[in-house]
Amino acid sequence: MKLAVGVTVEGHVLALDLNKEDSELSVLQNAVGGWIQAVDLKDGMSMYLNEEGKVHGLDLNPVATKYWEDSYGVGSDVILGDVVFTGLPDENGDTTSITTEQLQDIINRAGAHA
Repeated sequence: MKLAVGVTVEGHVLALDLNKEDSELSVLQNAVGGWIQAVDLKDGMSMYLNEEGKVHGLDLNPVATKYWEDSYGVGSDVILGDVVFTGLPDENGDTTSITTEQLQDIINRAGAHA
């Protein structure tokens, strides 16, 4: 199982299996509600977000915004809409699973915003 974790704007944490019958792209697009954009974070994760979140006026995602700020600086941007966290791409560019430690950090941060 290739584990990814979705975090909604409300702070709900959802486990996602990227090895489902659906394509990985389809799972990611469904989770964020549209076209995806991948951003690599300094803590060893990639964050997939809705590429058109600002155009569509999606709600602020405080958990995702905090991860962004930890990587790129406070006030540098905000993340809107639901997101998906995965591990960084491997040497072939393929998505990897998040670690147990990363999962726990996401749960803790989401709980603080719920």
